[in-house]
Parts: sequence; structure tokens; C-alpha cells
Amino acid sequence: MNIKNTNSKNESFNLILCGLAFQFIPLFTFGLILAAFEDWSSPFPGVLFHLIISTFIYGYIPLLKGCRLYSYDKGYASKWGWFGLLSILGLSFLLLFPEKRTNFYSEGSLGNDSIKFPFNKLNIPEFLLYYSIAFPILILTIFIIILLIIGLFSLVKGSDFIDLFSNATWDILPELYVTITYLFIGLFLFRYIRILGFDVEKFGILNFGSLKPIINWKLIILIVFLNYAFAWGFNSLISYYISFIYPDFIENSINELEFTNVIGLISWSFSAIVFAPLLEELICRGIILQKWAMKWGIKAGIVTSSLLFAICHLRFDIVSLFIAGTILSVLYFKTGNLIVPILCHSLYNTIVTIFMIGRYYNSSNVDFVSVNDYRVSMEPLLGQKAIVAAISFAVIMFFLYRNFPKQDDILPYYRNSK
Repeated sequence: MNIKNTNSKNESFNLILCGLAFQFIPLFTFGLILAAFEDWSSPFPGVLFHLIISTFIYGYIPLLKGCRLYSYDKGYASKWGWFGLLSILGLSFLLLFPEKRTNFYSEGSLGNDSIKFPFNKLNIPEFLLYYSIAFPILILTIFIIILLIIGLFSLVKGSDFIDLFSNATWDILPELYVTITYLFIGLFLFRYIRILGFDVEKFGILNFGSLKPIINWKLIILIVFLNYAFAWGFNSLISYYISFIYPDFIENSINELEFTNVIGLISWSFSAIVFAPLLEELICRGIILQKWAMKWGIKAGIVTSSLLFAICHLRFDIVSLFIAGTILSVLYFKTGNLIVPILCHSLYNTIVTIFMIGRYYNSSNVDFVSVNDYRVSMEPLLGQKAIVAAISFAVIMFFLYRNFPKQDDILPYYRNSK
């Protein structure tokens, strides 16, 4: 993913995002409605279905126009933009095409905005779509090709491809895929931000020698404790009430294990404790937060980047994730070093992982929990969880009020000059 002036990319990605919104937001909403009202027998589902199909088809108009413009923008003939007919899969192919154009930014071309030089070369929609969709699809494709080669090799040798792997081996493939994807995204991401002109040390990740004076472990532990207490209380309440709307979803979530063997446990734990905090903080706080803070102001940058952080997790606990993202953003501004929110994120995930491991080792002794049994077990604890959520929320709000950065504060990246 080479670099060129992002002005024309802004126009192409505005069209692309508009097209994707028309295609997938109504589709996702319709899916939620059907899941909530399975016995809905009125004619409206049929009408909604045709409406969804219509909006999906209509979404191709801006999507194809944006893909054709983006293809031309990268130095290819605009006809390559017809890959957009494959919707998000075709867009992934276009994102993976190397750029032919070499119209790089120069310090002089930026004039008075030269201080924003690395951030100005970054197009956030392209950046997010590349690393969240196109790159994982590429890794998945390679993963599948390797499995097919192994399968063909086993057939030549006269072995049964299915017998070649035990059930435990098949179970670890999802965790292994996630870990490998995280690893390669990290490697390519650090290379990419260097190409953009960023100095990685200015994010406050690698300059460990200067971190001792600013790492307040008491503050980190307090923040993680408050964040976990709020999530424990608030998410339990949300989960309880969602169980009346989406009972199957809650029943599956409370009985589902993140891993089913020791290798999967190690892979999942390593991804959650090491890779996820490092990459998510670098992307959400180090890059997106500061890019949007330059564009819309610090307060808007914190709110929008935290909301994106919450949405990208694709979970029902969006409120607690948004608050966690806001806390981590404030910590980054407060300390000027990205390693602090990384440590907070990692410590929080460590606590979650410990409980997951305990659940894994106790899973053989626990019967299937129905949604009705879950509600019965939760009802005596609702008041307790509400109190914990309210107290922790109040303390978190006090911390944010006292430490929220001012609108004219210098961005952490530019405070960390060599």
C-alpha cells in the first residue's frame, strides 16, 4: 500500500462508504429484526426483504463509481473498478493492488500544515478497510490454499485428509488464524507507518528508557479495576435484558467457549494480551485519534475514535467499550506515551483471559445453561450489579472530568520530540 496524495482518495472513499452503507446497514438491521421476532407472521417482513434488496442494489451505484475512481487514483484503468460488483470482496482486491502512481507528498507542498505531514498522508477509510477486511481476507485465502495443498498431498499419499487432522487440530485453526493475522498486520502496519513518515518512538511505544517517570502503576491498576467493575456490572444488566429480546444469542454466548484445547488457549491468550492491546492502541489512539483530533478538534477526536473502537468489536457491550476507549484516550493525552493505554488494555484483557481459562477448565463439570436458568440466576444479583456499575461509573466520570484534555493541548505525537 504505497502513498500518494489523499485528496482524490477522499472523494472515492466517500462514494465507497456511501455504497457500503446502503448495502449493509439495512441488511444488518433486517437481520436483527428477524432474530428478535422469529414468529412474526405479518406481510411486513416480505416488504422489508424487498426493500433491503432494493437498497443493496442501489448501493452499487456509489460503490462502483467510487471503486472506478479509486482504481484510476491508484494508477490503473478505471475498468478495474468493476471489481466493485463483488461488493466488499471486490473492494478488498482493489485495496490489495499496489499503487502505480508516485505523487508523494512533500514538506513544501503542505505549506503551513507541514507539521501535520505524516497524518495528512493517511486516508482513514482506506487504512481501516485495508487492515480490517482486505488484509485478513488475503491471509485467509493463503490459509485455505495451504490447507488445500495439504489435502492434495494427503490424497496423493493415499491418506484421508480428514483423518490427517484430529478434531483438536481443526478446533485450533480459528485461533491460529487470528494469531497469524494479528502478527502479519503488526509487521505490515509498522512498516506502513514508517513509509508514511511517522517516527514510531514519538507514539511512546519503543522509548522504554523514558517511561519510568511517567508510568504510574497505581493509576493503571485503579483504572483497570474501575473499568472492569463497570463492565462487569453494566454488561451483566444489558445481557439480562437482551435475553428477553434475543434469547438464543444470550444462550449461545453464555455456553460458548473461546477455545476448546490448550493450544487454542495459548493462541487466544497471546492474541488477547499482547497483539490486541498493541495493535488496537496504535491504530485507535496513536493514529486515528490524533488524525481526527487534527481534523475536528481533540474532544470530537476522542469521542469519534472511541465510538469506532467500540463498534469495531462487533459486540453488544458497546457502551462499556466506548467508555474504555475514552479512558484510554484521556490516559494517552495525560501521559503522552502510548505504552500506558497499551498496559491498561493488556492488564484488562489479562483479567478477562484468567476468567476464560478458569471457565475452560471447569467446562467439563458445568451443564448446559438455558436462557431461563440464566435469568433465574441473575435476578437476585441485578441490584448488586447495578450498584457496582453506578459507583464505578461515577468514579470514572470524575476521573475523565479532572483529566480530560483541553481543546488546545498538543497532540502526544508532537510532544514526544527527540
